[in-house]
Amino acid sequence: MSSRPSSPRLLPYLQVAIAATAWGLWSLFLRPAHVDPYWAAAIMLAVVTVATSPFLLRRAARGPQEGPPRRPREWIDIALLGVFDALNAGLFFAAMSETTIAVAVLSHYLAPLFVALAAPTILKTPRDLRSLVLAFVAACGLSLVLQPWSVGAASAGSGHPILGALLGAGSAVFYAANVLITKRLGPRFTAEEQLVYHSILSVVLLVLFALVVAAPLPTLDGAARVAFAGVLIGATAGLLFLYGLRKIPAEHAGILTFLEPLTAVLVAWIAFHERPEPLAGVGAAVVLGAGILAVRPRSRPPSPAVEDAAQAPSTAP
Repeated sequence: MSSRPSSPRLLPYLQVAIAATAWGLWSLFLRPAHVDPYWAAAIMLAVVTVATSPFLLRRAARGPQEGPPRRPREWIDIALLGVFDALNAGLFFAAMSETTIAVAVLSHYLAPLFVALAAPTILKTPRDLRSLVLAFVAACGLSLVLQPWSVGAASAGSGHPILGALLGAGSAVFYAANVLITKRLGPRFTAEEQLVYHSILSVVLLVLFALVVAAPLPTLDGAARVAFAGVLIGATAGLLFLYGLRKIPAEHAGILTFLEPLTAVLVAWIAFHERPEPLAGVGAAVVLGAGILAVRPRSRPPSPAVEDAAQAPSTAP
């Protein structure tokens, strides 16, 4: 008896792959928009909030369906998600404005390793020596990308690579914190609730910060570009990812999300002529390889937080 077409099984993998690839396209919208990174992050998250709020009209998207009422501590975690996602998005967009896309994205993709290092302390999971080794290997790979020993000879198009890497790594820290909080909130808040509730606070914080530092207001054209990216990449790709993730193993989704940095580097090469040097290419491969190993299944079941470390729990990459 012939087997039926496997397209239903492939569909969730395709959804996750499309979402991850879309996340690698941020620079196509942000670079031409010339919008301050904190205004850009606020606009993007505001669009995501508006676009995804209607999903809460479905009863299945609002929880918990049973059990005790939500405790104040759980609402505090939602507030922390809002604070950390504001920092995650703002720092990541700032990194892209300070240096090459490759440096910004690769430093941000240290997040899976930060989760692997922090999960034993935060979630009380078994400590794994391999995580420490992978973190060291990834740091070595990132140093090959940055090449701090030759900063004085850096090309004009590289901007401020060390500052950009610090901003990207900072975004990775808050991204990782969101992963850990998301895992703790999973049984009590649906994905749609977490996305909408925390994004509202993130928008407010980013707008206040942009006003306090007197960030230049975006032009109408620039705001429109960022808003369009928010719909296409932030909301649409985010929901595609969530739908696909429900039907495939977390470690498979984690590996597929590494299409994001690969796409981002390719876009930077083609659209913005940011051609990586051979040594930087080796470093990029080391960073990505360490990240993939961090989310791959092991002989004993890994922590769910580590499995999800490369899966964007927030609307920003």
